[in-house]
Amino acid sequence: MPRCIYCLEEKTEGHFTKAEHVMPQSFGKFEQNFTLRGVVCDDCNHYFGRALELVLGRDTFEGHARFRHGVKSAEDFKQLRNKRVTFKIAEGQFAGSHAYTEFVEEAGEIRVFPMPQVGFFLAPAVRYEYFLLTDIPTLDELRKKGFNGDHPRSIVSLGVDPEVSKHALAEKGITFNVGGEIPPDASRKDILVEMALTIDDIVGRAVAKIAFNYLAYWQGAEFALHPAFDVIRRFVRYGERPDYPLLQVADEAILADEPIEGERRLGNLITTGIAIDGVSVFAQVSLLNHLTYRVALGPEFPDAIPAHIRRGHFFNVANRQILDLEAREKDGPKGGEP
Repeated sequence: MPRCIYCLEEKTEGHFTKAEHVMPQSFGKFEQNFTLRGVVCDDCNHYFGRALELVLGRDTFEGHARFRHGVKSAEDFKQLRNKRVTFKIAEGQFAGSHAYTEFVEEAGEIRVFPMPQVGFFLAPAVRYEYFLLTDIPTLDELRKKGFNGDHPRSIVSLGVDPEVSKHALAEKGITFNVGGEIPPDASRKDILVEMALTIDDIVGRAVAKIAFNYLAYWQGAEFALHPAFDVIRRFVRYGERPDYPLLQVADEAILADEPIEGERRLGNLITTGIAIDGVSVFAQVSLLNHLTYRVALGPEFPDAIPAHIRRGHFFNVANRQILDLEAREKDGPKGGEP
């Protein structure tokens, strides 16, 4: 009977009816896409879609970038509200305030909105510091920061009814009298927003699955079932983490001719190779060619590693083509160019 490369259970063919995509379809649909058939059981396939790929597509930097690059249309925008990706206004009268993004049907675009929060004017810094309603400090803590209430607009409320703000502040012993509304800057149509990221184990497992799927696709299920890959498969399937890092994240581009900052080719990249130590199998994954995730697939592989494990592909989201990469270096993280 076939054996799943993730849960390692032997099951009948009736438990292997779903195709497992090497590159999740949420990051593009490609001609002659790489798919695994008969090697990832339906239970694991369903779990990955629900627990890992949903987060990767909606609650990561790359997930949001899909809409900016046109991989997904704006009306398809959904997110897991402010879990791993958070936003702050970076300029203007509300600089530093917390924000979220949402699709506006009437406008046909994704826009930025303030979250429920309160801002306190800090005299020494001549600026506001904003706190979500659930994170409002005590009055003593605010005074240590430089708040004294003498400014005409010492407290501002954003994204929430002022009466709700008054109640939240009263619980902290802070009085808040409504003095009117601050008119928005009508001259501003676009505003700069800063994004903060949390790359946790759920994101790491989703990326590691892409890497391991790619390895299994090119090297075959028998190779992927080698016990040397038990650590990475248990991390992906069950979240079990070893006492050494499985994942590293860098701004460095995979393609040798592309910069750390600046324009890069638009597409997804995956490579596998032999680490500099000569005994470890690693992979690199970059979704939409932004951050590069380096995944330790098989540290200290006990057997001879086939030379043809060194390969890579570029998934071009513009024309839906998948292109071979030419490796330029014998070892290390750099790949080459399509």
